[in-house]
Amino acid sequence: MKKIYLLIVIFPLILLEAEKPNLIKSYRGIRFYPIRQEQVESLVIYVPKMTERSDSVQEQFKYPITFFKADCKEVSECFSLLIDVSIIDDSMKSFDEIVSESKQKDFRLAPTSLPHWKQYLRYTTEPMEILYGPGEIIGSKVIAFYYHKKYQKTYRITINMIYTPNFSERDWSEITNHAVSILNSVTIR
Repeated sequence: MKKIYLLIVIFPLILLEAEKPNLIKSYRGIRFYPIRQEQVESLVIYVPKMTERSDSVQEQFKYPITFFKADCKEVSECFSLLIDVSIIDDSMKSFDEIVSESKQKDFRLAPTSLPHWKQYLRYTTEPMEILYGPGEIIGSKVIAFYYHKKYQKTYRITINMIYTPNFSERDWSEITNHAVSILNSVTIR
């Protein structure tokens, strides 16, 4: 079963024309594999095993947020990974409000919408939005918004990749492909 799931997760990497993925490679102390399954309410996601989970509640609107964090291990060249899952009920904010607010507040510059990434994901919703751009201070982030009509909730998955200095093009391409793999692991039951 694990081999089948690993194949499902890695398949988007092949579609994105990545070179053969190196599953044991460390990026400044961060390893994307091995992975573990986590559940946040009705959402299932596979995250790097090295991440630490913490559950919280957003202060103003009181919706749940779950964090998966792996911190920088290097002193001079740093890379930290922070994945957060937020579940926001329609009674608090609509899908469109959440996406619009994110475009304005969560990126240093205007993010790029990546609708073509949906074709690489085994689970999608309608509506759904994927944004990519520079983080608020340093690094980059991917934010995926899934709307589930049955639950009337927006599931927001943010993958913050905080680093200094920049990675080589090859390493950054591999890291981006790992982010797609994380999104490919998402299902809402």
